[in-house]
Amino acid sequence: MDLKVGLAEKIRRVKLLILDADGVMTDGSIVYTDEGVELKAFNVRDGHGIKLLMRAGIGVAVITARESKVMVHRANNLGITDLYQGRLDKAAAFDELLKAKVLNPIQTAYIGDDIIDLPVLRQAGFSVAVADAVPEVKERVDYVTAMQGGRGAIREVAELILKSQGRWDEVMRRYLE
Repeated sequence: MDLKVGLAEKIRRVKLLILDADGVMTDGSIVYTDEGVELKAFNVRDGHGIKLLMRAGIGVAVITARESKVMVHRANNLGITDLYQGRLDKAAAFDELLKAKVLNPIQTAYIGDDIIDLPVLRQAGFSVAVADAVPEVKERVDYVTAMQGGRGAIREVAELILKSQGRWDEVMRRYLE
């Protein structure tokens, strides 16, 4: 991992990873059954990456413009207690979250994929776009993942954070001992 010095410092300060939902936690697809039930697919490795961060003491939150029962279930499954749904003004939700967590913006990372994420991406200490994000987002972030949204991008960022913070060996010991 060969990161620029300034970028490595930004990543080392991260205490809270904030995720967009559709397009980041999922591939952006929304499927409806004939009964109108919404279905989404989540990547298991992304979920494990979230759990690895949480076990290492790094918080994880979700800010999404849409409301979905599926997201409530996924957040509960992962132990994410900070789920902000139906928030078209993501910057306001970001401010609420920071106030509740008593954190500064520089202590956060945010992963987004579309222009609605730009207000938070501009404030977060470490800003990330998934590989299949719109060009306007990818041009304005600190890091663009190799993996697409819903297809391993969160896991990629989780490992990047843990390795940059010198916690990866500790994570691996849990599985090797």
